[in-house]
Amino acid sequence: MHNILNQAVLLKSAILQNPWFISGIIAGATAIIVIPVLILIIVKRRKPKKDINTYLTNIEELPNKKPEENYELITERIKRVEKKYKSILFASVEPGSLPITIPVNVAIGLTKNKKRCLLIDLDLKRDAIAEAFELNTRQNDLRPKAIRTEFENLWVWPGHNFAQLKQMNIKAIVQKARDKFDFILINTPSLADSPDCKQIISSAQAAFICTKDASEATKLAELIKPSDCMVIGHIQIPQQD
Repeated sequence: MHNILNQAVLLKSAILQNPWFISGIIAGATAIIVIPVLILIIVKRRKPKKDINTYLTNIEELPNKKPEENYELITERIKRVEKKYKSILFASVEPGSLPITIPVNVAIGLTKNKKRCLLIDLDLKRDAIAEAFELNTRQNDLRPKAIRTEFENLWVWPGHNFAQLKQMNIKAIVQKARDKFDFILINTPSLADSPDCKQIISSAQAAFICTKDASEATKLAELIKPSDCMVIGHIQIPQQD
């Protein structure tokens, strides 16, 4: 019996001193820790992003849902990606698919949450955001600048500002604004027809596409896809009968 015990001790010692045995134990322990972590990372990366399919309309047309609830939904989506995205594009194929009430009400909603917001209007023909905030559209400043609105923490870069510039250079405006504002919202109701389409998309980190039908959604998605801009929401606008 004594000899058997001695042989067992010697065998155990030999095994523990074997470098291949020790390496195997370390490798096994590492696998137990690393594999679940990798699985968790993969699952998170594969988690599908949900689009916002919200209908913006009048209370009379949709009695069970108030329009402001739609704006809150969009505002909450933007706040959730705040750490990653600061410049947000609102894009459509034509003005009828992007009512001015969307960027205006979302911008106001963000400022109510103590966020400094710059709303840039690329609707150069209508200058609609300046009119919505009753801003002076006849200002002739030598250097175009953002105009403070009556809402605390909300500034507007109106469409008429771009008429004073030799070239749009929207990317430079957005980059400069990132140091001063929590969010920069870019209103682009005719993205597909803009000669500065690529520059506008590249200036944004994230986007909401606003459409009336599937063909518009496909067109916008194809325009944005080659860039680093991430589509974080799809706003469906009801077609007028």
